Amino acid sequence: MKTNKYFMLAAITCGAAFVSCSNEDLPVYEPVSQNIVIGFENATLNEDGYWIGNTEGTPFDNWGSTGYACQYEEAGVAFPVNYTPSWGSWSGFAISSRTQTTYATITPDQYNSTVGNAHGGNNFCIVQPYGESLDFDTPVTLKGFWYTNTAWVVDAILNGDGLSPGNFTANDWFKCILYPTPADGSLSGARYEIDLAKDGDYVQEWKYCDLSNVDAFKNIKSLSFNFEGTKENDWGLTTPAYICIDDVEVVITK
Repeated sequence: MKTNKYFMLAAITCGAAFVSCSNEDLPVYEPVSQNIVIGFENATLNEDGYWIGNTEGTPFDNWGSTGYACQYEEAGVAFPVNYTPSWGSWSGFAISSRTQTTYATITPDQYNSTVGNAHGGNNFCIVQPYGESLDFDTPVTLKGFWYTNTAWVVDAILNGDGLSPGNFTANDWFKCILYPTPADGSLSGARYEIDLAKDGDYVQEWKYCDLSNVDAFKNIKSLSFNFEGTKENDWGLTTPAYICIDDVEVVITK
């Protein structure tokens, strides 16, 4: 009889456990969205207040010179920069904390904004891409970011760029183009234009690029930048192909 009692007790316990774990009682887990603002505050800058990579990156041949592929990472977003020390050149995404607002020489004034400060915190990013793009660890929705002109761009608008004749007139324009890549890798064909100069005026403060209602920037895996303008020669755009960005807002769904 003892054996039967224990058997019955075990059967009742298992039955109760079975009932409590029915499909109807299983908890429902909803995807969790995380809002992230990338402010570039974790970057280590040099004594002149900027970062353009270093020789600790991956070396590559850059037309006979050694370049280094580096990147700044924050919140799962990679901001790549290709740095070639023998040329003192870079392309991609630099980071600056400089407060100067004028341009006189390529180094270090190309890291100056026209505002003289970051939008938030101390640091901001300068975009000058030659094929580099922002890459996201997981698909994101890009809600937007703050942007302004660099001091070099403003100097070219007001005083000319030295490669094409004259300064900007009311008929000249300069813009940054955004190209999002969907998470599935398809080519969406989407492009979004940011006016940096037009109609005789130019961006002189931090402005917000609101992408929250633009479907093309939902569920993307990368973002590319390009520049277009009226100041050109036989080799292409002569206005410095730069834009300052800060406080990049993304939503990650987990």
